[in-house]
Amino acid sequence: MKKAVLASAVVAAMASGSTLAAEVYSKDGTTLKVGGRAEFRGDFQGKSSGKELDGTMENKSRFRLNVGGETQISDNLTGFGFYEAEQTIQNSDKDNGGNSSANTSFKQRYMYAGIGTQFGAFSFGKQDTANVQVSKMTDIGTHTNTNKDFISAGDEQVNNTIKYTGDFMDALVVEADFVASDEKSNNAYGLSGIYQLPIGLGIGLGYSAGDLGETLGQDNGSSSQFIGGLSYEIGSFYIAGSYTQGDINDKATGTDAKEFTGTELAGHYKFGNGFRVIAAYAKSEEKADNGDKTNTNDFIELTGRYDFNKSIRAYATYKINNLKADSSTLAEDADNSLRLGLRYNF
Repeated sequence: MKKAVLASAVVAAMASGSTLAAEVYSKDGTTLKVGGRAEFRGDFQGKSSGKELDGTMENKSRFRLNVGGETQISDNLTGFGFYEAEQTIQNSDKDNGGNSSANTSFKQRYMYAGIGTQFGAFSFGKQDTANVQVSKMTDIGTHTNTNKDFISAGDEQVNNTIKYTGDFMDALVVEADFVASDEKSNNAYGLSGIYQLPIGLGIGLGYSAGDLGETLGQDNGSSSQFIGGLSYEIGSFYIAGSYTQGDINDKATGTDAKEFTGTELAGHYKFGNGFRVIAAYAKSEEKADNGDKTNTNDFIELTGRYDFNKSIRAYATYKINNLKADSSTLAEDADNSLRLGLRYNF
């Protein structure tokens, strides 16, 4: 297989990396890139979760740093590795006069290594499960990508994940994963694919399932999730939708048993001057075994974003929270939230 085709499979496996990562080393077929982001995010009026904001602003800023490498072993074999960590801000301590101590901890997001072959890429470590590539079809906003949150078997940044990524005919991306848990009866697996038609239409399907031995005991429960997505892009316009449904604890009875559904729609339009508008809608619902329903998400997002260049952008997002106290986990009706952000990618 030609090196350019082989590299496409490796790039697909490292999709979580920054597209602006700078090459800091290149010699004898081995390259090393460093990237990340520094992002200020301030929430006003209400918290993004819908909870009441006591003060003026909740600081949700973050800093990410990633390192990715690739080495050419032979014409048909490539090795690669990727690491990313994130540091968040520590908000004010009411008992310390409004001051806060420095947050020195970094949270590990990704850490995996892999081999790229003429048949696709095989990666091992902490990484996204197969279903995430479908949920990301609608992840173009500030608060989007809600359909990955129901079960760990279909979530992102999952430890002990073994994943295959194949890119066929530059039109079909297939992913398959197996999560080899260190807990008894807690393994998981997933399979997904996205097919891109020449007319700009994308079709995505995925399925994931896993045992729940860690929390419910051996042979006492499992979870499963189906997800589907559609996207369409023409010129500066993009729109996508995803839907998921599944259940948790389908072998046991009681209040822990529940079914879930999730819907997410998102679209954007890019103007020629660096400005774009983004709109999104998301609703997630869980239904307990006794019939009680709980809304975990129900919001509309409206965003205006301006890209100064490829590295730095500013945005303002207004999140209209529709969660009600009698049908959600909140003790009161959810507050709307205004987020102002400034993000620098490197």
